Amino acid sequence: MYQKILITIADSDESELVLAAGLTLAEKFESQVLLLHVINPSLPSGFSPLVGGMFPIVNDLAIEQYAKEWKEYESNGIERLQACAQQARSRGIEAEVSQNFGDAGRIICEVAKSWSADSIVMGRRDRQSILSEILVGSTSNYVLHHAPCSTIVIQPPASSQHP
Repeated sequence: MYQKILITIADSDESELVLAAGLTLAEKFESQVLLLHVINPSLPSGFSPLVGGMFPIVNDLAIEQYAKEWKEYESNGIERLQACAQQARSRGIEAEVSQNFGDAGRIICEVAKSWSADSIVMGRRDRQSILSEILVGSTSNYVLHHAPCSTIVIQPPASSQHP
């Protein structure tokens, strides 16, 4: 039934729950997994290479710092994926990794389609408000509506949900 399971690994604590659920499912169905991390092209929080008032100038030092942080972010993502893959392999699960660049929802659906995934296992961030959900959007909502296969969304723990 589930021979190929795509497990998304995000930059959040909930990724551990997503990985555990995905690997449990993979064990049960003797599936292979693809662990996917999507790098969003947005700038790191608090960073702006533009300095100045009405006519901002590009600051070389700021851009250099951004490039350094970006490279570190990419490297950390690969290391995290490799650690997750090792966890899968230690449980006897065939695992591949992929780190892609772009809009998370679209990339997840594209990778699921090109890899012929039978299922996607992903998490869901608990937004602070409905307005935030509307303005920022929801990756899990996008995937649920556009995925080429079944999608399992792992809810955040009850203690982190807001009333």
